[in-house]
Amino acid sequence: MIGRLILDGTSSAFENMAIDESLLRQARMPVLRIYGWEEACVSIGYFQKTSVVPPSTPFVRRYTGGGLVEHGRDLTYTLVLPPDHPLNLAGTLPSYRSIHTAVSAALRAAGVDCQLATAQPEKDHASCFLKPVPADVLDPKGGKKLAGAAQRRTRQGCLHQGSILLPGPIPMNLPKLLTEHLAQELRLEWVAGLRTDDEKDLARRLVQERYSTRDWNFSR
Repeated sequence: MIGRLILDGTSSAFENMAIDESLLRQARMPVLRIYGWEEACVSIGYFQKTSVVPPSTPFVRRYTGGGLVEHGRDLTYTLVLPPDHPLNLAGTLPSYRSIHTAVSAALRAAGVDCQLATAQPEKDHASCFLKPVPADVLDPKGGKKLAGAAQRRTRQGCLHQGSILLPGPIPMNLPKLLTEHLAQELRLEWVAGLRTDDEKDLARRLVQERYSTRDWNFSR
């Protein structure tokens, strides 16, 4: 199976979320996108209230659920799966565990010891990285969360938005290792390329009509 690999540069918070949704809406095959942020900001889950955002912090509401995630020094990736992909059909936890199995393998190959969480969180927390859930990636010594994600399924497929946040700098080889281990886990070959003109046009519309609007970001 062939998958698309998109190695993006940095974009605004609004643009990043719009690009991800545009890729989901037009998914024909698996797509892996690795990207950065123009400025430090946070993203909040679809169902979260804006009161969880620290004062004066730029933010955007995601299309996926989950908790608040700090961006700027994390490695952020998005995986889009078409409707008929086995992991989309498998459901949330099996797909989450499979993807994070690849993430943890990439981290270990980069010299970061880690393991997958098995227990439910002891208490709720608005921040994604302070609330490990089963199949999240943890530091085995202190139990600190190193990687988390959120998903949304629609008739177009599955959108998996993931973040890797380490105590120190992100290893330079981690993006390459992540693509390799996701390819192994998903049993596919990545073909590097750019977004299509249709995807770019849709992303621009989504920025204007959804992600940059007060109605969307303050809707809870």
